[in-house]
Amino acid sequence: MALVDDDIVEMPADPTIGAMPPYRRLLGWLEAEVAGLTTAQLDLDDRSPDKEWMWWSIRRQVSHIAWDALVFTHRRCAHLLWPEGNEPQPIVWEHHHLGPAMKYDRVLDEDLYWEIPDLIDKLSIGIGWLERVVADRSIDELRADETSIRGNYFWQYVITTLPRGAGVDPDRSGHLRYTLEGSLWMVFYEQLAHIRTIQRLKMHQHLSLSGELPRVGYLRLPEYWGDTDANGPTMKRLPGSENSHSGNSHSGKQ
Repeated sequence: MALVDDDIVEMPADPTIGAMPPYRRLLGWLEAEVAGLTTAQLDLDDRSPDKEWMWWSIRRQVSHIAWDALVFTHRRCAHLLWPEGNEPQPIVWEHHHLGPAMKYDRVLDEDLYWEIPDLIDKLSIGIGWLERVVADRSIDELRADETSIRGNYFWQYVITTLPRGAGVDPDRSGHLRYTLEGSLWMVFYEQLAHIRTIQRLKMHQHLSLSGELPRVGYLRLPEYWGDTDANGPTMKRLPGSENSHSGNSHSGKQ
């Protein structure tokens, strides 16, 4: 079993510590920030080209966080969670996975999951799966489980926040190599960054924040904390990899 400590919210530079993220804290931070918001406050967005960080409203930020918890964990950890192939179906996987069959742009089906309680219910499922992965596996197992994926400029930028577990794949042009330890920290940082964007959207509306987030992971980068409104690197694929799912700057979805 990997170490999980609520006070350790960033991958320790010292590999002997072997701590993994306290995913349950994400749920607490998120629920506190969205509590009591009106429909107008939840749905404010701005599609202006120079306001890419506001392209998704608070509601869609929550939907993306839930999508990320479910889809990442299903894609990356299914072999650990459901080794016999008895995968649950909280959403229609083929409609939500990245690729040509994807019907929704990194959010949950908005015809089915629109209200905040429904989105948080889905997030809770994904958080539970992430907790199971780190509870059932040792840190050595998580470090030994490695994969190579097509890289993009956004991932190439944000992996600089990890002391280990992610980097250029020397054997495959345009690809990045991740250990499961690195991937699991990345998904924690990803969701935390979207919660920070919810805070930024609240500040834009002159609303009080519910708490202080730790400035760790992606949030140490100026684009994702809000030190600048400039866009972060694009999700366009790195040279040498297949350009099967390029898109707008990932910072616009945070």
